[in-house]
Amino acid sequence: MAINFDLAPPPTTVDGLLAVPIDIQSVDAVFVFDGAASTGTADVTMAYTVGPTAGNPIFDLRQSIAAAWIDGVAVPPAQLAHHSFGSGSFTDLRVMAAVQAAGSVHTLRVQYALALPDAQLGGSYLPALAWTPGPRLRFVFGLSDLNRARYAEAWLPANLLFDQFALTLELAVTGTLAPHSVITNAAITVLGTNHWRLVFPARFSALSPMLEVRASDTLEMQTDSTILPVSGTNVTLEGWKLVGSATNLTTALNSLKVLLAENENDYGPYLHGNRYVAFFNGSGGMEYEGGTTTSTSALAHETFHSWFARGIKPASQADSWWDEGYTTYHDDGADDALPFDFSAAPVLLCSRDPWQRHTAGNAYSDGARFWKGIAALLGVATFKTLMKDLYLTYRGNPVSTAMIEEYLLRRSGNPQVVDAFHRFVYGLANPSPAPDLWLRDASGDPGNDSWDGAFWNSPDLWIRRDNDNGIVHQAPEYGQDNWFHARVRNKAGSGAAQHFVVTFHAKGFAGTQFQYPADFLPAIAARAEFDLAPGATKIVKARWPRALVPAEGTHTCLLASVIARGDHPIAGRHVWEHNNLAQKNLTVVDMLPDTFLIVPVIIANWEPRFGREFALELLEVRGSAPFGASLLHASPEIFRKARTKPKQFTPFADRKPPVAHDMELECGGHIDGGAHRHDGSIMTSNRRDLIEKRFPISWEMPFAADGAARMTIELAPFDQIVMGLKVMVPRDAQPGQVIRLHFAQRSLKGKHLVGGISVEVRVPKKEEQRSAS
Repeated sequence: MAINFDLAPPPTTVDGLLAVPIDIQSVDAVFVFDGAASTGTADVTMAYTVGPTAGNPIFDLRQSIAAAWIDGVAVPPAQLAHHSFGSGSFTDLRVMAAVQAAGSVHTLRVQYALALPDAQLGGSYLPALAWTPGPRLRFVFGLSDLNRARYAEAWLPANLLFDQFALTLELAVTGTLAPHSVITNAAITVLGTNHWRLVFPARFSALSPMLEVRASDTLEMQTDSTILPVSGTNVTLEGWKLVGSATNLTTALNSLKVLLAENENDYGPYLHGNRYVAFFNGSGGMEYEGGTTTSTSALAHETFHSWFARGIKPASQADSWWDEGYTTYHDDGADDALPFDFSAAPVLLCSRDPWQRHTAGNAYSDGARFWKGIAALLGVATFKTLMKDLYLTYRGNPVSTAMIEEYLLRRSGNPQVVDAFHRFVYGLANPSPAPDLWLRDASGDPGNDSWDGAFWNSPDLWIRRDNDNGIVHQAPEYGQDNWFHARVRNKAGSGAAQHFVVTFHAKGFAGTQFQYPADFLPAIAARAEFDLAPGATKIVKARWPRALVPAEGTHTCLLASVIARGDHPIAGRHVWEHNNLAQKNLTVVDMLPDTFLIVPVIIANWEPRFGREFALELLEVRGSAPFGASLLHASPEIFRKARTKPKQFTPFADRKPPVAHDMELECGGHIDGGAHRHDGSIMTSNRRDLIEKRFPISWEMPFAADGAARMTIELAPFDQIVMGLKVMVPRDAQPGQVIRLHFAQRSLKGKHLVGGISVEVRVPKKEEQRSAS
């Protein structure tokens, strides 16, 4: 499975040890129960990888270790002692005394006598290891959400919930002639009498495995099957109960058929293979992946958990409120919308404590109430669709509270999602004073809402091709994940930002004007963050999924917004009118001498206050190499206010197209200059076919070379045109030179810049020119 260190707790110093997370690859265990001695023993080997920080690995096991080996070398069990994390009882974890290198791979073998776990033994269905005459074994994993340290760590070495790992368990019941049965959601291989091998999938985490071993004569079992309506999977249903139980297994399994079908129809394919196992134990209920221990009255609730709780899973126990809350909302019909009352007291559902070891007790009531509020905010039908898509996107994987907030915000485009999570999930009061979060429009931007200079190449917004924490902007790479980055600032003298979200979006064209929220939300990505003090900065990053990275040749404008309780961008504002907004509208191209580039640009007038007349300007960038520039349009009327008349655009009348070469775009990936390319919005002079297709009959107006690099156009309110910005590399351009320019739109009525793009053309060095040609 994927390594989920991004969801793991941070390295933490405890009792002088730097406790660091690990990724468990596998746990291989042998449990032997001896009826003659009324004992159980365990021999377990855990294979793991240390996280990105060197230190002392952490895991948990709530049994008393008798012997231990690390990488085959015996170590005293005291070197695997428990240390206190978090607050409250049973929040301690085992920390290895040995320091291990980041990324190193190891094994830990432990042996111990099986006994009731040193965990919070509360709830209606407890762990058990007991013998009755026969001898007959009753062994119950007895996992629990509401009681601390009651997941797989109760019996086996295991990790916190962010981790997913394969578990193989060999079970043997010896010293008895009484046949025994295994109730489990694992794949079972019978090795002999009272001897089994159980294989749990690698997607499982510590909350997933279901296991009971009981004498066969104490149980009744019935099977049935059903073909699910969406996946078409033929699922075998196993119903178990104790002898003498009043549960009607036929009725219960028929109910289960209906529930599985309804859940598939509503939310998508069943994840858990071709089995569902239900043990009707007569009390309470506990969910597992593709299984449950339950009463008949709780069957609907526990079955739905195979979609929400064990289909997508909480990434930590602080996150486990969302599945209980949403399942309770579903139990109530999933059709109730109850608007939020922001005058109500804050509600804490997610503590964000990475060491929390139980589900919040108010998850069922306050959690369901929260989801009713979100249904009112987004609409019941829209909310249900989004939750279905959430399941389909993340099924089989751990999901944090922040991931759900980010998902709902970026998909719905409703910024009040941030307010709702702030107050009724994280339990935060309204900030007073409010924070003033901002992103720079340019290097000299002091952080006020209004900025008069160039704003379309924010230094606080950049892309990286790899998740490497770099701070220099790179060209997005088509065909792979990329990473958005924003440097968020909180103005000195404002209030602390306890919680905020940054959204990232990309427009697949060069445009001069973008407004909030229509151009920013919904978004491609979002990232929730916490605790930004006045005067402080924080770099926020979010994955740009490969499926959403634009194709080769597409100019892309990057847009970012910052949203916090008490500090939202104002609707209708442009980037230069609000400090919570930023854009990077930059094209970087490698070009040979005596060639040209055409960038199609949308020129718009979305505000009557801007008037009808605009100046299109080339703004000087210090240190730029010489270049020529002009504008193209299909109608000469566009240039009627220019000082000279336009000429017909005939770029290939007296020249042969140069040999194709590749072109790299900082905001749009990579253009292959080969003849097989037939698309791409940015064109170079080696693509005669594309240019003649896009500008078959066009007119060209050059910018003056005497310093007055501007021309006037007229544009009615709520209108837009598409022009071609042509940038020419002189024949005498020298290798290594860089052309830099800003193309800007200025309102002549208000004398204010209202939009623009940046272009950077690099002339390759000689060795690069040879490879390009």
